[in-house]
Amino acid sequence: MTELRESRFKSYIDEEEFASITLTDDQRTKLLDGETVVCEAPKVLLFLPLSDRKKATKGILTVTTFKLSFASADDREGDNCYQQNFLLGPNDTCLSSIDTIYQIGDKSRKKLIPGQNVSGKIKELLVVCKNMRSLEFSFKHADKDSGKNVTNALLHHAYPKRHSLLFAYDYKEPCCTSLLKEVCLFRKRDNWKRELERTRCKNWKASVVNENFQTSPAMMSTLIVPQSLTDSALTLAVEHFRNRCCPVWVWGTPQGAALVRMADLLPTIQDRTQENILLEHIRKSHPEKKQPYIIDLTKECPSPKEIQLSFLKLRDLCVPENTRTFKSQDFKFYGLLDSTKWMSHVSTCLSKALEAVNQIYDETSTVVLQEGNGQDLNCAISSLTQLMLDPYFRTKFGFQSLIQKDWVAIGHPFVNRLGHILSKDIEQSPIFLLFLDCVWQLIQQYPTAFQFSETYVTTIWDSAHISLFETFLFNCEHDRIIAECGGVGHSPLILRSVWDWSEQFAEKDIALFCNPLYDDSFKGPLRPQSAVSHLDVWTQCYFRWLPDLEIRNGGKPQIDLCNRFIVSEIFELRERIQSGEVNGKLSRSKEENLELLRKVNSFFPFSRNNGQIAGMLPINNVLLTGDLLDTQSILNLNND
Repeated sequence: MTELRESRFKSYIDEEEFASITLTDDQRTKLLDGETVVCEAPKVLLFLPLSDRKKATKGILTVTTFKLSFASADDREGDNCYQQNFLLGPNDTCLSSIDTIYQIGDKSRKKLIPGQNVSGKIKELLVVCKNMRSLEFSFKHADKDSGKNVTNALLHHAYPKRHSLLFAYDYKEPCCTSLLKEVCLFRKRDNWKRELERTRCKNWKASVVNENFQTSPAMMSTLIVPQSLTDSALTLAVEHFRNRCCPVWVWGTPQGAALVRMADLLPTIQDRTQENILLEHIRKSHPEKKQPYIIDLTKECPSPKEIQLSFLKLRDLCVPENTRTFKSQDFKFYGLLDSTKWMSHVSTCLSKALEAVNQIYDETSTVVLQEGNGQDLNCAISSLTQLMLDPYFRTKFGFQSLIQKDWVAIGHPFVNRLGHILSKDIEQSPIFLLFLDCVWQLIQQYPTAFQFSETYVTTIWDSAHISLFETFLFNCEHDRIIAECGGVGHSPLILRSVWDWSEQFAEKDIALFCNPLYDDSFKGPLRPQSAVSHLDVWTQCYFRWLPDLEIRNGGKPQIDLCNRFIVSEIFELRERIQSGEVNGKLSRSKEENLELLRKVNSFFPFSRNNGQIAGMLPINNVLLTGDLLDTQSILNLNND
């Protein structure tokens, strides 16, 4: 693949400058326990996206078994105002996050094939990531063959052919799971029984027919099925469904309306008797014996292939090749956005979830979601339906439990859809991102209904591509257990949940995951406007890597931080009143808060595009901690 590019740049950096590069221990690439260096190239240039190329950051480029890392003497020490990941530096990206690699020539760029060996000289390299980030490097001043060595290292290590080659199998750091008591992982039978009890949905039971994954390897070990259904009937029927994904309960109401997921019948099955038998049992499980309302997602929603094609077009719009392309796209942005069909797919998912909500809440009917293999759009629509109906899932721990239940335990094929493994049989498709985009749309329309913030949702998408956490690293629970026990050719895998955020972030970053406007008294269903005209572009997630689109000293983060200042002030004043100190004087003046707000840009806390606020935003002093924000907000401080 060769594409036209603008003419090459003139270097404005002298060899003498490179000779003087020295990195402190804090600035050098840090290795995790079990991580090894594959290749290292000093005297490399890193360009900002869409930069005029007169300025570049100089440093050392390193490929390890976990990440692509660029360490520079220009990296600012004490820059704690932006989100900092303990596992990755500011110019690092996990190998699992790398999507496409291009060789940049004088007037063209060539897409490189994973696994190939490059023999010629590499002058420049462009790395495009799955989260819309792009990193462009020049080896003009680097040692001979540095570009070729880095390129070949990436082409082999960023696209593993076996699951056991992912870094999670080499990471030696001890894991602590005691911090996950609030999150239900839905790995045990008791977890599912408690969910039945919590929803108070009757006439359903926890079956152990799949206890050893012999009935359906792709599904969880505990299947929630109608009470009237025998294990023998279930075992007979499951063979007729794609991926052996038979109808299972995922949520319900005290009135008896349930949410059920199932796959399509196998193409070879012409007789629908077994499907009808299971649907009859579902009907009997309803207190009023109502016929279930079936939503056929295969016919009414985009396929994984269509979603992938749409995403690639969206990514082209979010990662413009050069300034000329960027200006051209900007001139006709909404037309190009519409042509990607991404917003249309978001609209379809919200519409289908709203359809399910209306049937369950208004008609008290059981809804059956049916789709292909039962583990793609079923996950998205089912999760959105529950978010709209159940306020528990709008809390931080509830949302994490929802993802564990409908995506992890029931078995969304994350390995395939996120492209963790290189295989011609794998169909990559960011269905999980489509779901998160829908969640973001809900947050925009109902800003007080969610305990978690936009920043939290964006961080989840970033974390899905870090090859350490088992949460997004398997296709199903059966594969997870095999890895945990130790499969062929590798030792037992330590399962690390992504929900232990302290492994990645400090308290100042975790505090930004919570929504200061959250109103926990809002218990009603959400009925969002789902038409494309009512939707917006998730700019924080998609455009945060483009400096030209960042609003200096403005944007939504200004409003968010202002809300957090108010919450902090109210909380501090109440504490002083309770302690008898009633002078009403705050530890920080409003003028100081306003000065801090003037230093924040629109892609905070992710962007480091402008260096104007290095180390000047003492977030720890002005924001409540994450634990406090779990229970305190502007709208519920007075309701304790």
